[in-house]
This record gives sequence, C-alpha cells and structure tokens, in this order.
Amino acid sequence: MKKEIKKFAVLGHPIAHSLSPQIHLLFAKEFAIDLEYKKFDINPDNFFENVKRLEAEGYQGLNITLPLKNAAFDICDQLSERSSLCKSVNTITFLDNNIIGDSTDGRGLLNDLSNKKINIKGKNIFLVGAGGAANGAIYDLIQSKPKKIFLTNRTFTKAIEMKKYWKSFAEKTQVTLEAIDLDFSNRLNFDLIINATSSSLTNQHSPLPEHALHCLKNDGVCYDMMYGSQTPFMKEAYMKTDSVYDGLGMLVEQAAASFNIWHQLAPATEDIEASLKNL
Repeated sequence: MKKEIKKFAVLGHPIAHSLSPQIHLLFAKEFAIDLEYKKFDINPDNFFENVKRLEAEGYQGLNITLPLKNAAFDICDQLSERSSLCKSVNTITFLDNNIIGDSTDGRGLLNDLSNKKINIKGKNIFLVGAGGAANGAIYDLIQSKPKKIFLTNRTFTKAIEMKKYWKSFAEKTQVTLEAIDLDFSNRLNFDLIINATSSSLTNQHSPLPEHALHCLKNDGVCYDMMYGSQTPFMKEAYMKTDSVYDGLGMLVEQAAASFNIWHQLAPATEDIEASLKNL
C-alpha cells in the first residue's frame, strides 16, 4: 500500500529566499515521514482564496511569513491564546473544515536563546521595534519572566501603544514594561538587546543610536531577528561584545514548533543550523 504524502507549504511575498522547505524536509527525514513542502509567492490581495485553494488541494498545514501574518490572523476560525494576543499567525492547520491559527515566532526566539545558554529570567531586555516581529515575540518574552522589558521604536508613539496593549498581560507575570525614546540617557543597563526591526532590509544603518550599546552590560548579548547576512546592528554590536547572534536559530526553532503542532513530534534542531549555512 502506498504511503500517504503529507503536503505543507510556506506562503509569503516575496518567498524565493525562504529556507522553510529545507528545514521541514530535514525534520521529516528524522522521522521517516513522506513530506512534500512547497513555497508559494502569494499576493496579499488574494490571500484567502489561495489558502482555501491549498486546503482543497489536500494541504494539511501552512507556514505564513511576511507580509501575510496579519492577513492569516484575520481568516482563522480558531486561534491559540498566543496568536490571539499577538494578532499574528505564522502556522495554519486545516482540521474539520476549520482554519486553526498559531504563532511560533516567540517560541522560536526563546528556544534559540535557551540553546545559546542565554537565560532572561530576572533580566533587563531592550526590544527595538514595535511592529509585527516585536509583537509576535513579546508574549513569550513576558512568559519567560524577565525583570523589565524596555520598548522603543523610531515612531515613538508605536512603542507607547505597544506598552499599553501588553501592560496587563505583563503585570500578571510581574514583568515591568517601559517605553523609552531613542534619545534615552546612558543610565539604563541591558542584559539583552533584541533588534526586531527590518531596518537592515531597507538601509545600511543600525536602528539604534550609538549610546544604546554603552548601556549593554559587559556580559550582555545582542540578537538580531533577521538572518542571512551580518546586519548593521550586528556590526555595531560586535564593537561592544562577542555575544552577537542573528535569527537563523530562531527560524529553525519556530519551524520545529510548527512541525510539532502538525505532527506531534519534536525534531532535533542542533545540526540543522549548520546544515543551512552549508547550502
């Protein structure tokens, strides 16, 4: 009897750069799962129609990347608490004619930090950016019980709005949120600076003023959610610390969390990052 091939895909616009097919096929190989995983460039205007078409074609789940995560949030019949609060969906499961949405970006970030032996409990985090990436990660950052999360954004009002939105959720976990302007004083200190902006895609300047890195503790860490090249933020960070990371590990870990949602299996991720760098 012929084994059923499980069909999955990633949707984005653009999508050519996506490493998701390689990652999921490596995961599937570990468990001897017959898996087909494709990538489709989807125009945001036709997003819902394309999702329904793929469901009809027998796809069991979809990963969603930029700029479609909010559109995915809007079309789901059921949402996890995480994706409901983040207002973002990067993992869709088709089940009983329902579109079920979840977000694994925050879990991907936290699992990658854990792999790198970076513990954020009781620490000060500086989260740069107040867009989709930052809001997609902050649920899990708060759940990890840091002492304080400082929020900033080039348009400062967005950082203030983000603080207001997440304040009550943070208070339940006794985490303090503070919105700070990019002109803040040097008196602050950070254990971890996370760049959640896409500034490196559009310009060659770090989203942070130079004095921000002076506030990083001597054993502090800098993390850029982007991957693929050394960003201006990372180049500046290396002048202050050797503990500088890009988001490739986060990409692998969020994919592992999606794989777990679909297959109820936890793939090994240790060697995947190295495999991707050799592609």
